[in-house]
Amino acid sequence: MVVVSGLVGGVVQRCLGELGLGFGRGGCDLLVGDCGSVGGLRGVPGVYILVDGGVVLYVGEAGDVARRVGGEHCKARIGASEGVTRLLMYLLGEVCMRSDEWVRLNVVDRERFIVNRILKPTINKLTIITVTCPQLKNPKTRNRERLKLEKCLINELKPTLQYTPRKP
Repeated sequence: MVVVSGLVGGVVQRCLGELGLGFGRGGCDLLVGDCGSVGGLRGVPGVYILVDGGVVLYVGEAGDVARRVGGEHCKARIGASEGVTRLLMYLLGEVCMRSDEWVRLNVVDRERFIVNRILKPTINKLTIITVTCPQLKNPKTRNRERLKLEKCLINELKPTLQYTPRKP
């Protein structure tokens, strides 16, 4: 287990505590890494946090973390998930600023350029924090625990790509 210092680590522990879960023997594991570190989580349920520098961008959940994060987010499969679409919107300014590099390309080459030269390099620089627990996969409760953990983390961390402050 890797301990995440600061705000994110404390929030993860607090949210797990609200669900009666914790780290340690038979409990939850925390992995801090990048796109290359999620491959071992094939078939493992969990919640993931995408961080750019010190900024929490996105919190998501999946029944198979490796498939969702490694196969969709890290490969920048446009339209594969809500998270990838939100990352694309986050990077839209950069895509537009570099339009002189892709504007004259055909549709297929344009998409390849945007994915391979803009999206993937940025996504591969992100820190990916995953929280996995055997208790986060329970078909009888429709994975309610995983959804509660995701909601708690979103409410506490206020990810840039998901959080909209409420108007008074």
